[in-house]
Amino acid sequence: MSGAEVIPKPRGRLGAALGIGVFLAYQYGHALWRLANGSGSMDSKFSRVAIDDYRSYLIGQNLMVLIAYVLVGMAAWLLLMPLVDRVRNRWKSGWSAFGAGLVGASLLHGYFMFRLVHSRPYFTGDAAFGSWYYGVLELPPVSWRPLVNGLLFDALPWAMLLGVIFWWFSRMGNRGRLAVGSMIIALAVTGFVNERGWRAAASATATSEGQPPNVIIIGSDSLRGDRLGYAGYRPGRTDGPAAAGVSPEIDTWSESAAVFEVCRTPIGSTLESGVSVMSSTYPHTHGLRQMFASREQIEAVRDGVTPIASLLSQRGYDTAAIGDWCAGFYELTPLGFEDIDVSSFDSFQIYVSQAVVMAHFVVPLYFDNALGYHLFPQIRSFAQFVTPEVVTRRVEERIRSQASSGRPFFWSVFYSCNHLPYRAAEPYCRMFGDPDYRGPNATGVDFDIDAFIGGTDVESKWSALPEKEAKQIRALYDGCTRQFDHCFGRIIDSLEENGLLENTIVVLTADHGDDLYEPGVTLGHGLGFNGADASYHVPLAIRVPGNDGQRFDEQVRTIDLAPTLAGLLDVPIPEEWEGRSLKPWLDDPEAAADRAYYGETQFPFIHFKVPGVDRPELPPMDGLTRVAPEFNHQFVLRPEYLQPLIDAKQRCLRTRDWKLVCTPDVDGKRHFGLFHTRTDPDSLEDLAEERPEVVAPMRRALEAWIDDHAETQIDGIFPDGEPAGPER
Repeated sequence: MSGAEVIPKPRGRLGAALGIGVFLAYQYGHALWRLANGSGSMDSKFSRVAIDDYRSYLIGQNLMVLIAYVLVGMAAWLLLMPLVDRVRNRWKSGWSAFGAGLVGASLLHGYFMFRLVHSRPYFTGDAAFGSWYYGVLELPPVSWRPLVNGLLFDALPWAMLLGVIFWWFSRMGNRGRLAVGSMIIALAVTGFVNERGWRAAASATATSEGQPPNVIIIGSDSLRGDRLGYAGYRPGRTDGPAAAGVSPEIDTWSESAAVFEVCRTPIGSTLESGVSVMSSTYPHTHGLRQMFASREQIEAVRDGVTPIASLLSQRGYDTAAIGDWCAGFYELTPLGFEDIDVSSFDSFQIYVSQAVVMAHFVVPLYFDNALGYHLFPQIRSFAQFVTPEVVTRRVEERIRSQASSGRPFFWSVFYSCNHLPYRAAEPYCRMFGDPDYRGPNATGVDFDIDAFIGGTDVESKWSALPEKEAKQIRALYDGCTRQFDHCFGRIIDSLEENGLLENTIVVLTADHGDDLYEPGVTLGHGLGFNGADASYHVPLAIRVPGNDGQRFDEQVRTIDLAPTLAGLLDVPIPEEWEGRSLKPWLDDPEAAADRAYYGETQFPFIHFKVPGVDRPELPPMDGLTRVAPEFNHQFVLRPEYLQPLIDAKQRCLRTRDWKLVCTPDVDGKRHFGLFHTRTDPDSLEDLAEERPEVVAPMRRALEAWIDDHAETQIDGIFPDGEPAGPER
């Protein structure tokens, strides 16, 4: 027997392989059935486009995922052979190996499902699996769960893997043991060398002496400015980990930052808002008035704006945009950044591929890792795969590398943490909700994308949501904020560990906020100016090394950020920028004064009702847009709807205490609603008829902005000061 390989008998190997193959064949067939029937009763135009125009691509994607099944089958065979061997030795039947393979694969698959539900519940929202998985995991008493989960999902896999390795190693001959042992030693040495390299990079930190300041902007899509701890927000649940609030890391950091408590975006949509922030221009200036831009519009933006990243790149800065699918607009419109490490943005092929992958659930179950990203690079564009953890690791690695280069950097790090449907990882998704909640919004908003794009009566459905469900949705949102806060804290820690923090300007902000079932609103962002405009209110806090913490309650705009950074870096401000620097406020807080806010609505996914106004009708998304194969299969607005969409937009002007909303009607006339936000923050009482002397100057200013793109500041609207509001 010396030097001979001792492995299971051929019949045992073949029987086990057949059993595993039958199980995976069933999974593949079931996935095809799910894909064919996944749209339910809703058959949107895009579903038909996928079937009619992308049939060959759809077939190709289903064939491609066979690689995943083959790899899973091979791994299962290696893991299950110890079980097969024991079964074969006890039961001599020819079917014993087949049965062991079939049952073993089922048990292994079930275990990984439990592990997925425990660690990444955001995947299960698209999987349509029963809630009994959660029920089983919640059987142990709450105090026991950390220990039980640690044993089940951390210790047990390693114990099983070591046992399987030992089993195979014990059945190898000398040559096999030598080969495997050499491979293990090589992997260990490689890991040791890499770790030493990382530590060396970390220790070789850059000196700040004589170096221009770095800048890092950290944001989360849909993060509201009023739902952070430093803004005074406290979640409903305050026990256990929730006791620290939604943003303990940010709150601590903000103590030495300049916090602008009232900052608003001119449009509540990621692409358009992102371009406005980086180029300090309004949407009507840079040209993107909705998110489904054509190739010609994108090229016009690239040629027509001066992003701050371009200015800093010319001065030797390393410029990079890092993020996940919500940061995909940087790939569509680079905005001067030299290095783009984000996911793809609104490609129909990506949506089709994601539908295939999520139907074949073996991919998210087993390939949410480096191997999976290499084999299926398109999953890096999927919201469920490029998680906040992945983004944060990329930033930390980049910081380590940057520390030894000595080159200043300007980075934008943008997360999707707070974006609908609010699917945070454990433990955040359950941190702020009712532990006894059992319902459709357990780990994410029960969101029907087909109904959303197909034009069903979404507003009525959202408005009818019971308060219990609205409360759960707000708790989910808070969990998303806490997850982003954790990522933010890790980036700050990494900057400090690598000696970069005290020469880095750190900015906290967002593209827009979200409505969360406050008075007068339901869900969504940038779709209207009902309520308190929470979806236009974003955080803005800037920490400049050496400066003390400051607080400003004066109203500012996101278009003011780029000029502020330019001022801090002694970079001349381009004449075409429409924002104004806040640096004078940092130097002299007495110079702070409210700035007029002008805003417009985004793509009309929903036309929310406005009392007394018959609004123009537009088709739903699948009627307003088309897929453009000539433009990377992007969704683009049909050209015949470009002007009607703009004409139907709501516009808003806010001073410090007054808000005027312009809503076009079906006849092309403009309806104006007036609200005093200090006494009526939720904009529930229209004072337009009572206060014509307030409406008149505000209307002139708002219409000048709409028609002539001319901005009037508050002292030009009210030369004698803002009129007082109603007495309460």
